[in-house]
Amino acid sequence: MNLDNTVLLAAWQNVLSNKLFSTAKKLLFCGLLLTLGYPLQAKTLKLIDQNNQPIMDAVIAIPQIASADKANKEIAVMDQINKQFLPRVLTITAGQLVAFPNSDDIRHHVYSFSATKPFEIKLFKGVVNAPLMFDKPGIVVLGCNIHDQMVGYIYVAQDEKTFISDAQGEVQLPDSASLVNVWHANLSTQNTKRESVDISSLPASAEGGFIQLNLNLVGQTAVTDEAPKTTSKFKSKFN
Repeated sequence: MNLDNTVLLAAWQNVLSNKLFSTAKKLLFCGLLLTLGYPLQAKTLKLIDQNNQPIMDAVIAIPQIASADKANKEIAVMDQINKQFLPRVLTITAGQLVAFPNSDDIRHHVYSFSATKPFEIKLFKGVVNAPLMFDKPGIVVLGCNIHDQMVGYIYVAQDEKTFISDAQGEVQLPDSASLVNVWHANLSTQNTKRESVDISSLPASAEGGFIQLNLNLVGQTAVTDEAPKTTSKFKSKFN
């Protein structure tokens, strides 16, 4: 069950302030939130680049103690819509399955040369392919052999709780979060670089309400390894 932390926190604050709720009901609501795995307090981390612009699609990973049943049984989805991967960045856990539906009216030929999960699949409109297993942690860079502009990423986590920054560069983290791993496609030219940051040492913003992390990003990245070049005849056949 996925609910936005901000909504949950607002609901929790309303329960606390509402005199119509008995103490027992407040405790019950508190227990429900804890059962769902949501913290009762959260802090906002805002990521900003060297041009003072918000950083979208950054992955913030909080290390966790390994568990025996750590594989997520839910099938994740990496769709193709309007010649783009959607979402652009997908986070999963090692051992999780990923489906690659094609919601376009044209064909795609998705591939990756990443060591974490090299593969290639041809996706046809209306044809359902079997989901792929991603059993190793790491970064998987996706491309399309027909449409060169298509680039996507799958962050395969292991013993981590992951979060993705929004269009404002913001992400809601548990209040207890301190040491985190940060990844972004433009953090380096290698696509796979991660930085360890102690966010507990970051100062609060002058505006208040969030802590700010500044990162230097490099130019627009592409798929790390080039796909085999296709002829114009091959491309026109599939468009």
